[in-house]
Amino acid sequence: MRTTRLPLLTPTLLCFMSLALQTAQAEPAPHLLKPDLVVPLWQGEPPLFQQDAPAETFDPLGRIINVTRPEISVFLPAPDKNTGMAIIVCAGRDYGSVEWKTHFIYAAEVFIPKGVAIIGLKHRTRLPFKATNPDIRALTLFDAKRAVRLVRHRAKEWKINPRQIGIAGYSAGGDLAMNLAANFDAGTPDATDPIDRESSRPDFAIGLATLHWRQKVSPFEFSKNAPPVFLVHATNDGIKGGAPIELPRQIAADLQKLNVPVKMAVFDVGAHGVGNLIPQRVKHGFPPAKWPDLFLDWYQQINAK
Repeated sequence: MRTTRLPLLTPTLLCFMSLALQTAQAEPAPHLLKPDLVVPLWQGEPPLFQQDAPAETFDPLGRIINVTRPEISVFLPAPDKNTGMAIIVCAGRDYGSVEWKTHFIYAAEVFIPKGVAIIGLKHRTRLPFKATNPDIRALTLFDAKRAVRLVRHRAKEWKINPRQIGIAGYSAGGDLAMNLAANFDAGTPDATDPIDRESSRPDFAIGLATLHWRQKVSPFEFSKNAPPVFLVHATNDGIKGGAPIELPRQIAADLQKLNVPVKMAVFDVGAHGVGNLIPQRVKHGFPPAKWPDLFLDWYQQINAK
């Protein structure tokens, strides 16, 4: 393991577009304010569908609440810049909502110019399911697996390399990303649905301020076949809420024992929002906002070996 320590320094698509246009800051790229495609994870009612649930809503802060029909929003790079890589993004907020603007839009604005597709996963949320912590983790893992299978199934159509499909998550989304990295499967070869024949193994996983209900001990049981993992964390996270740094450190140590490629980028600033690619941070060179380039450089290095 190598550790980099940097110095201190549906609601409907129309609803998505409307909120993004109202809240975008710092000269956003207009074509990135809406996805190229919005695709349900399942046609019709998804498995484990919650009947008679309250309507899904999109609040003024850019969060989606009461999700019962999971879907992905696909942001594709221009053909002349396309690298074939895709990152499925899982938002934070304790599985209670989906951070559309902060985690999907801002990630797209940074990664799309680098030729990387961003795919926002709108997974089901704690309400209206009234789910316990184990229950919501199991349900969102089910959605995340399906998202990877779906992207892999349509990779050729979307000009994505089926062997460069990763998952990234912020806070509780980091918990989901690590949960998938530890609990993927090879698919069901004889499944009636061709999507279910695809592997749900991500080709890499990124944990940003990874949170497991403020616990310091890792719940993840990785295998030697786990994907490469890149972790971003701040030393001042977990002090007043947030995620203790002991959790990603243990994740890294566990993966190192298995000889799975892993790297931690540790910052002394950023706290629990260390991974957020807020436009002003990106524009002014805020150190944690450089994590996309750190990740891409590292991932290129391990694949060149």
